[in-house]
Amino acid sequence: MFEIGKIYNRRSDIHSKYGGQERGGISTPAKFPYIFIFTGNNGEQYGYTDGYNKEGVFNYTGEGQEGDMKMTKGNLAIRDHQKNRKSIYLFEKVETGYNFVGLCNYIDDRIEKLNDRNGELRDAIVFRLDVKNIEEITSSINSVETPKAVYITKPSKGKSLQQLREIALSSTPTHASTQEKIQSIQNRSTAIKLYAKKRANGICEGCNEIAPFETKSGPYLEVHHLTRLADGGADLPQNVIALCPTCHRKAHYSLDCLEFNNQLINKVATIEVALSK
Repeated sequence: MFEIGKIYNRRSDIHSKYGGQERGGISTPAKFPYIFIFTGNNGEQYGYTDGYNKEGVFNYTGEGQEGDMKMTKGNLAIRDHQKNRKSIYLFEKVETGYNFVGLCNYIDDRIEKLNDRNGELRDAIVFRLDVKNIEEITSSINSVETPKAVYITKPSKGKSLQQLREIALSSTPTHASTQEKIQSIQNRSTAIKLYAKKRANGICEGCNEIAPFETKSGPYLEVHHLTRLADGGADLPQNVIALCPTCHRKAHYSLDCLEFNNQLINKVATIEVALSK
């Protein structure tokens, strides 16, 4: 019902249709099996520090602006969403509204020492969530479950382009163990990087020049995300590109970086269409 990367008005597009609390970071509509969670830079003033960690897991700080957080209300709803058959929708506050990031699955939670909005150190609940990309969401809707052998398969340079694609797009079932969920996320992240480099085959996908030098692991190219994770730039084949160092820096720092990135997006789209034939 929401499109990844699309901007929504919280009041008119979300709460007026589905209900739920219009303030705060966690909203639990009474008449729908949904949980809406909201994140953004402004949460830092209340002691919230959300974002992806190096494993590719999304850390989401629970609700409660003062004192120790409790596993009640919205926090409890997140923890028990699978048991209660409710879906978690993650939105990020941007300048023009709320950007839909994706559906989430609860992995686990932990207590961390963080400051509250008064600057007092307290016990904060930090949830670890697996944010599902659009292919995974489609599979979930169609009740298609990835075979266990795929989502726990360790990616390597020896895998074929198709095998790496399958690992990168694999969906971790909700009943998997915490260890399997974490491993699956790590596998997907590694697989997509290997996929981009194997697809490039030693040629920069930006300037079409041969990689500048060889390393022990092969031609040196750097993997660039064409869109931010929060803009729908999940680890998907169409959202990554293998670039030489010069093109990579151009994509980030040049005066025409936006135009250059759009060119790269179109180029990868063309490459992926050709590979799918």
